[in-house]
Amino acid sequence: PAANAFGGIASEPAPFQSTLPPGFDEYAFLDNAKQYFSTLQKAWDQGDLAALREYTTPEMFATIEQDLSGRADSANQTDVVTLNAQLLGIETADNTYYCSVQFTGMIREQAGAQANNFSEIWNLSKPVSGPGGWVLAGISQLV
Repeated sequence: PAANAFGGIASEPAPFQSTLPPGFDEYAFLDNAKQYFSTLQKAWDQGDLAALREYTTPEMFATIEQDLSGRADSANQTDVVTLNAQLLGIETADNTYYCSVQFTGMIREQAGAQANNFSEIWNLSKPVSGPGGWVLAGISQLV
C-alpha cells in the first residue's frame, strides 16, 4: 500500500464496473488528461491558486492550498520526463461522472537531479449534463 494525498494508506485500485458516456473518445480523453496533468503540475510549481482552483473540486483545492502554504516560499520545479495515462474506469452516480486515471512515468523534481519513476491515480469528476468539465477530486500516490 502507498500513502495517498489525504494522509491515509491507499490500497491497490479495485476494479469497478465502468459505464462510458455516449460518444466517449477514450484516446482523446487520455490525451487531454496528460495535458491536464502537466498543466496542474505547472500550476503547483508556480503556486498558481487561480489555475488550481479552476481545475479542482473545492475539497481538493482546500487540500492543495494547505499543502502549498506548508511549502512557504520555496521554489518548486517538476519536469515531466515521460508520461503515460490509463483509464481505469468511469462510473455514474448522483448525476456526476467519476473517472479514475492512472498516470505513470518519470519526473524530475529538482534541476539537474535524476528523474524518478512515479505512479498516481487521479480521480476526476464532471456533471453528467450542463456546464462544467472534468475537475480533480483526489490523488493517490502509488510510487
